[in-house]
Amino acid sequence: MKILIPTEITPDMFGAGTTIPEVDAAAGEVAWATGTSYAIGDRCTDAGYTYECVKAVTTAPANATRPSDVASAQYWLKDENAPTNRMAPFDDYLFTKARRTGSLTYVLNPGFVTGFAIYGIEADSYEFMYRESPGAAVLVSSSGTLYEQAFGLWEYLFGDLQKADKWTSPALPLRPNGELTITLTRNVPTEQAALGWMGVGKWHYFLSPNSGAGAAQYGIEATPKDYSYYTQNDDGTYRRKAGRKAKTISGNAVIAPTMAPQAEDVLRRIASKAVAVDFSSLPRYQHLATVGFVTGTVVSDTWATASINFKIEGNV
Repeated sequence: MKILIPTEITPDMFGAGTTIPEVDAAAGEVAWATGTSYAIGDRCTDAGYTYECVKAVTTAPANATRPSDVASAQYWLKDENAPTNRMAPFDDYLFTKARRTGSLTYVLNPGFVTGFAIYGIEADSYEFMYRESPGAAVLVSSSGTLYEQAFGLWEYLFGDLQKADKWTSPALPLRPNGELTITLTRNVPTEQAALGWMGVGKWHYFLSPNSGAGAAQYGIEATPKDYSYYTQNDDGTYRRKAGRKAKTISGNAVIAPTMAPQAEDVLRRIASKAVAVDFSSLPRYQHLATVGFVTGTVVSDTWATASINFKIEGNV
């Protein structure tokens, strides 16, 4: 069992080669401009999000105060579901996606990290490189197609293989100036490549006592969650509106008692943060991975063991 504690991605961490601009005019984005008048309903981008004008902005100081400034609260409303195209993978949600025709590339300089995870992928292939520093030697690299493991031989030969919508990097060596490049590509150049969520940070592993094996116990439950809803009419018909989907994962992990303080510390640090959680790289456990909010209880069971009772509320 491992949990990724993500590093906050800031504008100065994007490197040359990132193909989605800070303000993506091709996606219809318009940057806020000081000294400009705005009417009610106008939308613009600032600090990685889209804001809508809710009170006319005509004169100073209102037209010189950024929408993201708390002093602008009466004039601008932040649309929490509309990050900018570049920043879309770095909010809490998987459905807010960065999109670009043909392919998209992110180049990041996030400081000390040990790995990353990407979810909400819409692409046919991926390629990533991790360099010692910008322009320096490549330390780790990988590329391949994005398909889920077939459930069996029949599906492999005759079924429709499902596109993978998530991918987790191998372990990365700690480097103070490491540069990460990830590219998602479509086979058809006119189709859009998309990325819903990306976490870059440090993996925290929970291991069982007296071994290097994972701590998670058999019996972990993964429950799909459907946010669709319907309205039933008097004549028995109904109107159904399709909603977004997520999953809830719950279970137990047995850990060494010396790891109990660390486990409690990790749970406290990730409270109210969307994090990636993974349990195994084996195909049979590929369903036990998600991005969401983790809660749990650390129990000091005996002198020799401790345990974590956890629940992961997956994000849409």
